[in-house]
Amino acid sequence: MFSAGSLTSIQAANELPELMEYQDTKLTLNGQGTRVIMFLKIYESGLYLNSANSNADEIIGQDSAMGIRLDVVSSILTADSMKKAINEGFVKSTKDNTQPITDQISQFMATLHQAIEVGDVYEFIYLPESGVDVLRNSELLDTIAGLEFKKAFFGIWLSDNPVQKSLKKAMLGN
Repeated sequence: MFSAGSLTSIQAANELPELMEYQDTKLTLNGQGTRVIMFLKIYESGLYLNSANSNADEIIGQDSAMGIRLDVVSSILTADSMKKAINEGFVKSTKDNTQPITDQISQFMATLHQAIEVGDVYEFIYLPESGVDVLRNSELLDTIAGLEFKKAFFGIWLSDNPVQKSLKKAMLGN
């Protein structure tokens, strides 16, 4: 989620749960990896889907339940740095066309106001009937509606210009 240099391959330090259960939805871990900045592990990230899929474009475009989990493993990640990185991710994911989802991005950014601590778990779960539910340590912070927002959000990690190529590859199970 940052633009600084990164390693090309890092093994995940912590194993994420194989299942993400939320409301009446059960999703399976598709792949996981570690976000690294300047050789520092920042967070573990996992992609959860209904069934295994390694096609990023297909996943981004799907209007079906899916989730991303971030387990914070470094104290250098702050709310401000996360907001900045997410905003940069939206710009990259949308190829600098964030205008159609400006309101949703602002709504999402408002969920990132609390101090971030090592051990915090963020879950971003897309449900077609409602949108992306944003959870911090299992507490629902907000729901951001819209398939276009979901596409841009998941694109932060899975687009042609992801936050970290090795993390994208790992989340796709490759």
